[in-house]
Amino acid sequence: MKKEYTKLKWYRFKIARRIWNLEGKELLAELEDIIQDIRDKKLDKLGVFQLQLRELENMIDELKIKPKAKTRVHDPFHIPASGDGRIALFGLSNVGKSTLMNAITNTDVKIGAYLHTTRVAHAGTLEYENLKIQIIDVPGFLDFKDDWGVNRQIVRVARTSDAIMMVIDLSLDIDRQYNFLMQQLEDSKLVVDGETHYKLSIIATKGDLPGSEEKFSKLKEITSLPICPVSIKFDDSLENLKKALFEQLEIIRIYTKKPGQKADLEQPFVLPEGGTITDVAERIHTSFLSRFRFARVWGPSAEFEGQQVGLDHTLADTDIVELVVER
Repeated sequence: MKKEYTKLKWYRFKIARRIWNLEGKELLAELEDIIQDIRDKKLDKLGVFQLQLRELENMIDELKIKPKAKTRVHDPFHIPASGDGRIALFGLSNVGKSTLMNAITNTDVKIGAYLHTTRVAHAGTLEYENLKIQIIDVPGFLDFKDDWGVNRQIVRVARTSDAIMMVIDLSLDIDRQYNFLMQQLEDSKLVVDGETHYKLSIIATKGDLPGSEEKFSKLKEITSLPICPVSIKFDDSLENLKKALFEQLEIIRIYTKKPGQKADLEQPFVLPEGGTITDVAERIHTSFLSRFRFARVWGPSAEFEGQQVGLDHTLADTDIVELVVER
Protein backbone atom coordinates (compact mmCIF):
# COMPACT_ATOMS: atom_id res chain seq x y z
CA MET A 1 0.00 0.00 0.00
CA LYS A 2 2.84 2.41 0.79
CA LYS A 3 4.21 1.89 -2.73
CA GLU A 4 0.77 2.73 -4.18
CA TYR A 5 0.58 5.97 -2.17
CA THR A 6 4.06 6.96 -3.36
CA LYS A 7 2.97 6.35 -6.95
CA LEU A 8 -0.16 8.48 -6.41
CA LYS A 9 1.88 11.26 -4.77
CA TRP A 10 4.21 11.42 -7.78
CA TYR A 11 1.26 11.31 -10.20
CA ARG A 12 -0.50 14.18 -8.37
CA PHE A 13 2.73 16.17 -8.57
CA LYS A 14 2.60 15.76 -12.37
CA ILE A 15 -1.12 16.63 -12.53
CA ALA A 16 -0.57 19.91 -10.68
CA ARG A 17 2.04 20.99 -13.19
CA ARG A 18 -0.04 19.92 -16.20
CA ILE A 19 -3.06 22.02 -15.24
CA TRP A 20 -1.32 25.11 -13.84
CA ASN A 21 -2.71 28.28 -15.47
CA LEU A 22 -5.13 26.38 -17.74
CA GLU A 23 -8.73 27.54 -18.05
CA GLY A 24 -11.90 26.71 -19.96
CA LYS A 25 -11.67 24.28 -22.85
CA GLU A 26 -7.91 23.83 -22.44
CA LEU A 27 -8.34 22.77 -18.81
CA LEU A 28 -11.26 20.48 -19.70
CA ALA A 29 -9.26 18.74 -22.43
CA GLU A 30 -6.26 18.30 -20.14
CA LEU A 31 -8.38 16.79 -17.34
CA GLU A 32 -9.99 14.34 -19.76
CA ASP A 33 -6.56 13.39 -21.09
CA ILE A 34 -5.29 12.77 -17.53
CA ILE A 35 -8.27 10.49 -16.77
CA GLN A 36 -7.60 8.54 -19.96
CA ASP A 37 -3.92 8.26 -19.06
CA ILE A 38 -4.83 6.80 -15.65
CA ARG A 39 -7.06 4.21 -17.32
CA ASP A 40 -4.56 3.39 -20.09
CA LYS A 41 -1.90 2.70 -17.46
CA LYS A 42 -4.47 0.66 -15.47
CA LEU A 43 -3.81 2.82 -12.42
CA ASP A 44 -7.57 2.88 -11.84
CA LYS A 45 -7.20 -0.71 -10.65
CA LEU A 46 -5.34 0.62 -7.60
CA GLY A 47 -7.64 1.59 -4.75
CA VAL A 48 -5.82 4.79 -3.89
CA PHE A 49 -6.47 6.17 -7.39
CA GLN A 50 -10.28 5.86 -7.12
CA LEU A 51 -10.68 9.07 -5.12
CA GLN A 52 -8.33 10.85 -7.51
CA LEU A 53 -10.52 9.83 -10.47
CA ARG A 54 -13.67 11.04 -8.70
CA GLU A 55 -12.03 14.37 -8.01
CA LEU A 56 -11.02 14.83 -11.66
CA GLU A 57 -14.52 13.89 -12.81
CA ASN A 58 -16.05 16.42 -10.39
CA MET A 59 -13.78 19.14 -11.78
CA ILE A 60 -14.92 18.25 -15.31
CA ASP A 61 -18.60 18.37 -14.28
CA GLU A 62 -18.11 21.84 -12.77
CA LEU A 63 -16.43 23.09 -15.94
CA LYS A 64 -19.21 21.74 -18.16
CA ILE A 65 -22.06 23.37 -16.22
CA LYS A 66 -20.29 26.71 -15.84
CA PRO A 67 -22.01 29.30 -18.10
CA LYS A 68 -19.93 30.80 -20.87
CA ALA A 69 -18.81 34.35 -20.23
CA LYS A 70 -19.55 36.80 -23.04
CA THR A 71 -16.51 38.89 -22.24
CA ARG A 72 -13.36 38.25 -20.26
CA VAL A 73 -13.52 39.92 -16.85
CA HIS A 74 -10.97 40.27 -14.10
CA ASP A 75 -10.94 37.26 -11.81
CA PRO A 76 -9.82 38.40 -8.31
CA PHE A 77 -9.21 34.79 -7.35
CA HIS A 78 -7.04 33.76 -10.31
CA ILE A 79 -3.37 33.59 -9.33
CA PRO A 80 -0.89 31.84 -11.65
CA ALA A 81 1.08 29.17 -9.83
CA SER A 82 4.79 29.71 -9.30
CA GLY A 83 7.68 28.44 -7.24
CA ASP A 84 8.37 24.94 -5.96
CA GLY A 85 5.01 24.44 -4.27
CA ARG A 86 1.71 26.21 -3.60
CA ILE A 87 -0.06 26.37 -0.23
CA ALA A 88 -3.48 27.91 0.47
CA LEU A 89 -4.31 29.48 3.84
CA PHE A 90 -7.91 28.46 4.54
CA GLY A 91 -9.92 29.81 7.46
CA LEU A 92 -12.70 32.00 8.84
CA SER A 93 -12.50 35.76 8.59
CA ASN A 94 -10.18 37.64 10.95
CA VAL A 95 -8.26 34.62 12.30
CA GLY A 96 -4.84 36.04 11.37
CA LYS A 97 -4.18 34.65 7.88
CA SER A 98 -3.06 37.96 6.38
CA THR A 99 -0.90 38.77 9.41
CA LEU A 100 0.84 35.42 8.98
CA MET A 101 1.22 36.08 5.27
CA ASN A 102 2.99 39.37 5.91
CA ALA A 103 5.26 37.78 8.53
CA ILE A 104 6.60 34.92 6.41
CA THR A 105 6.50 36.19 2.81
CA ASN A 106 7.51 39.20 0.73
CA THR A 107 3.99 40.67 0.70
CA ASP A 108 2.18 43.47 2.54
CA VAL A 109 -1.45 42.39 2.65
CA LYS A 110 -3.89 44.84 4.24
CA ILE A 111 -4.90 43.74 7.74
CA GLY A 112 -7.50 44.99 10.19
CA ALA A 113 -9.49 44.03 13.27
CA TYR A 114 -12.75 43.66 11.34
CA LEU A 115 -14.35 40.97 9.20
CA HIS A 116 -13.51 40.49 5.52
CA THR A 117 -10.44 42.73 5.47
CA THR A 118 -9.12 40.51 2.65
CA ARG A 119 -11.57 40.53 -0.28
CA VAL A 120 -9.45 39.00 -3.04
CA ALA A 121 -6.79 36.30 -3.21
CA HIS A 122 -3.20 37.41 -2.57
CA ALA A 123 0.01 35.54 -3.33
CA GLY A 124 3.37 35.82 -1.65
CA THR A 125 6.65 33.94 -1.80
CA LEU A 126 8.15 32.19 1.19
CA GLU A 127 11.88 31.63 0.69
CA TYR A 128 13.05 28.63 2.69
CA GLU A 129 16.42 26.88 2.29
CA ASN A 130 16.80 27.29 -1.48
CA LEU A 131 13.07 26.83 -2.11
CA LYS A 132 10.44 29.32 -3.21
CA ILE A 133 7.02 28.37 -1.85
CA GLN A 134 3.94 30.25 -3.05
CA ILE A 135 1.54 31.11 -0.22
CA ILE A 136 -2.04 32.05 -1.15
CA ASP A 137 -4.12 34.14 1.25
CA VAL A 138 -7.81 33.94 0.35
CA PRO A 139 -10.74 35.85 1.91
CA GLY A 140 -11.93 34.36 5.16
CA PHE A 141 -15.24 32.50 5.35
CA LEU A 142 -18.20 34.10 7.12
CA ASP A 143 -19.90 31.13 8.74
CA PHE A 144 -22.98 33.19 9.71
CA LYS A 145 -23.60 34.32 6.14
CA ASP A 146 -24.78 32.23 3.21
CA ASP A 147 -22.26 33.44 0.63
CA TRP A 148 -21.54 30.27 -1.31
CA GLY A 149 -20.57 32.31 -4.39
CA VAL A 150 -17.49 33.60 -2.57
CA ASN A 151 -16.98 30.35 -0.67
CA ARG A 152 -16.87 28.40 -3.93
CA GLN A 153 -14.14 30.72 -5.24
CA ILE A 154 -12.13 30.20 -2.05
CA VAL A 155 -12.44 26.43 -2.46
CA ARG A 156 -11.38 26.71 -6.11
CA VAL A 157 -8.11 28.31 -5.05
CA ALA A 158 -7.59 25.59 -2.44
CA ARG A 159 -8.16 22.90 -5.07
CA THR A 160 -5.35 24.27 -7.25
CA SER A 161 -2.88 24.16 -4.36
CA ASP A 162 -0.45 21.43 -3.36
CA ALA A 163 -1.43 21.75 0.28
CA ILE A 164 -4.17 23.36 2.36
CA MET A 165 -3.41 24.85 5.77
CA MET A 166 -6.53 25.47 7.85
CA VAL A 167 -5.91 28.52 10.03
CA ILE A 168 -7.65 28.33 13.41
CA ASP A 169 -7.64 31.15 15.96
CA LEU A 170 -6.91 29.86 19.48
CA SER A 171 -8.72 32.85 21.01
CA LEU A 172 -12.06 31.86 19.42
CA ASP A 173 -14.44 28.87 19.53
CA ILE A 174 -12.36 25.89 18.38
CA ASP A 175 -15.26 23.53 17.60
CA ARG A 176 -17.09 26.16 15.56
CA GLN A 177 -14.07 26.93 13.38
CA TYR A 178 -12.91 23.36 12.84
CA ASN A 179 -16.37 21.93 12.08
CA PHE A 180 -17.22 24.72 9.65
CA LEU A 181 -13.95 24.40 7.71
CA MET A 182 -14.24 20.62 7.49
CA GLN A 183 -17.82 21.02 6.23
CA GLN A 184 -16.57 23.33 3.46
CA LEU A 185 -13.99 20.74 2.43
CA GLU A 186 -16.62 17.99 2.41
CA ASP A 187 -19.21 20.06 0.51
CA SER A 188 -16.63 20.83 -2.18
CA LYS A 189 -15.54 17.16 -2.39
CA LEU A 190 -12.01 17.98 -1.26
CA VAL A 191 -12.69 15.49 1.53
CA VAL A 192 -14.85 12.45 0.67
CA ASP A 193 -16.01 10.01 3.35
CA GLY A 194 -13.32 11.32 5.66
CA GLU A 195 -10.54 10.73 3.12
CA THR A 196 -8.55 13.13 0.99
CA HIS A 197 -5.51 13.12 -1.25
CA TYR A 198 -4.79 16.74 -0.42
CA LYS A 199 -2.12 17.55 2.11
CA LEU A 200 -4.13 18.97 5.01
CA SER A 201 -2.92 20.39 8.30
CA ILE A 202 -3.69 23.17 10.76
CA ILE A 203 -1.98 26.40 11.78
CA ALA A 204 -3.14 27.44 15.25
CA THR A 205 -2.70 31.22 15.54
CA LYS A 206 -2.48 33.61 18.51
CA GLY A 207 -0.74 31.04 20.67
CA ASP A 208 0.59 33.78 22.94
CA LEU A 209 -2.82 34.87 24.25
CA PRO A 210 -4.24 33.82 27.66
CA GLY A 211 -6.12 30.54 27.46
CA SER A 212 -4.46 29.46 24.23
CA GLU A 213 -2.82 26.39 25.77
CA GLU A 214 -6.21 25.02 26.85
CA LYS A 215 -7.69 25.69 23.40
CA PHE A 216 -4.69 24.03 21.75
CA SER A 217 -5.17 20.91 23.88
CA LYS A 218 -8.83 20.79 22.86
CA LEU A 219 -7.94 21.15 19.19
CA LYS A 220 -5.60 18.16 19.46
CA GLU A 221 -8.48 16.13 20.92
CA ILE A 222 -10.91 16.76 18.05
CA THR A 223 -8.57 16.22 15.09
CA SER A 224 -5.85 13.86 13.95
CA LEU A 225 -4.44 16.42 11.50
CA PRO A 226 -0.94 17.82 12.14
CA ILE A 227 -1.09 21.13 14.04
CA CYS A 228 1.53 23.89 14.09
CA PRO A 229 0.97 26.47 16.86
CA VAL A 230 2.29 29.93 16.04
CA SER A 231 2.63 33.43 17.45
CA ILE A 232 3.93 36.21 15.19
CA LYS A 233 5.54 37.80 18.25
CA PHE A 234 8.23 35.12 18.42
CA ASP A 235 10.79 34.52 15.67
CA ASP A 236 11.32 30.89 16.69
CA SER A 237 7.61 30.27 16.26
CA LEU A 238 7.69 31.69 12.72
CA GLU A 239 10.73 29.59 11.83
CA ASN A 240 8.92 26.48 13.06
CA LEU A 241 5.98 27.44 10.85
CA LYS A 242 8.20 27.82 7.78
CA LYS A 243 9.62 24.36 8.41
CA ALA A 244 6.11 22.94 8.86
CA LEU A 245 4.99 24.48 5.54
CA PHE A 246 7.97 22.90 3.78
CA GLU A 247 7.26 19.51 5.36
CA GLN A 248 3.59 19.78 4.42
CA LEU A 249 4.49 19.82 0.73
CA GLU A 250 6.25 16.44 1.05
CA ILE A 251 8.98 17.42 -1.39
CA ILE A 252 12.73 16.89 -1.38
CA ARG A 253 15.66 18.99 -2.64
CA ILE A 254 18.20 17.16 -4.77
CA TYR A 255 21.49 18.83 -5.69
CA THR A 256 23.62 17.68 -8.61
CA LYS A 257 27.29 17.70 -9.56
CA LYS A 258 29.25 16.91 -12.67
CA PRO A 259 32.07 14.33 -12.39
CA GLY A 260 35.18 15.99 -11.04
CA GLN A 261 33.39 19.22 -10.13
CA LYS A 262 31.80 20.68 -7.01
CA ALA A 263 28.07 20.32 -6.40
CA ASP A 264 25.65 23.13 -7.22
CA LEU A 265 24.19 23.83 -3.77
CA GLU A 266 22.14 26.85 -4.82
CA GLN A 267 19.51 25.51 -7.23
CA PRO A 268 18.16 22.08 -6.32
CA PHE A 269 15.89 19.86 -8.36
CA VAL A 270 12.59 19.57 -6.48
CA LEU A 271 10.93 16.15 -6.39
CA PRO A 272 8.08 14.63 -4.37
CA GLU A 273 9.13 12.37 -1.51
CA GLY A 274 9.97 8.93 -2.91
CA GLY A 275 11.72 10.40 -5.96
CA THR A 276 14.45 8.30 -7.57
CA ILE A 277 17.56 8.64 -9.71
CA THR A 278 15.28 8.09 -12.72
CA ASP A 279 13.39 11.28 -11.88
CA VAL A 280 16.60 13.30 -11.65
CA ALA A 281 17.89 11.90 -14.95
CA GLU A 282 14.61 12.80 -16.69
CA ARG A 283 14.77 16.35 -15.33
CA ILE A 284 18.32 16.88 -16.64
CA HIS A 285 17.76 15.36 -20.09
CA THR A 286 15.62 12.48 -21.34
CA SER A 287 18.63 11.03 -23.21
CA PHE A 288 20.31 10.39 -19.85
CA LEU A 289 18.04 7.41 -19.27
CA SER A 290 19.16 5.54 -22.41
CA ARG A 291 22.81 6.50 -21.81
CA PHE A 292 22.79 5.88 -18.05
CA ARG A 293 25.64 3.83 -16.55
CA PHE A 294 25.38 4.54 -12.83
CA ALA A 295 25.05 7.35 -10.30
CA ARG A 296 26.92 8.33 -7.16
CA VAL A 297 25.09 9.70 -4.15
CA TRP A 298 26.25 11.74 -1.15
CA GLY A 299 23.77 12.46 1.61
CA PRO A 300 21.03 10.95 3.80
CA SER A 301 19.99 8.19 1.37
CA ALA A 302 23.53 6.88 0.84
CA GLU A 303 25.00 4.11 2.98
CA PHE A 304 28.37 5.80 2.55
CA GLU A 305 29.61 8.94 0.79
CA GLY A 306 29.76 8.54 -2.99
CA GLN A 307 27.76 5.29 -3.00
CA GLN A 308 27.25 3.91 -6.50
CA VAL A 309 23.56 3.30 -7.23
CA GLY A 310 21.13 2.51 -10.05
CA LEU A 311 18.07 4.23 -11.49
CA ASP A 312 15.67 2.83 -8.88
CA HIS A 313 17.57 4.25 -5.88
CA THR A 314 15.18 6.25 -3.66
CA LEU A 315 16.54 9.67 -2.78
CA ALA A 316 16.23 11.78 0.38
CA ASP A 317 16.13 15.51 1.02
CA THR A 318 19.46 17.33 0.40
CA ASP A 319 21.09 14.37 -1.39
CA ILE A 320 23.83 15.23 -3.89
CA VAL A 321 23.72 13.20 -7.11
CA GLU A 322 26.36 12.66 -9.77
CA LEU A 323 25.18 10.95 -12.96
CA VAL A 324 27.63 8.98 -15.10
CA VAL A 325 26.43 8.37 -18.66
CA GLU A 326 27.83 6.95 -21.88
CA ARG A 327 29.15 9.54 -24.27
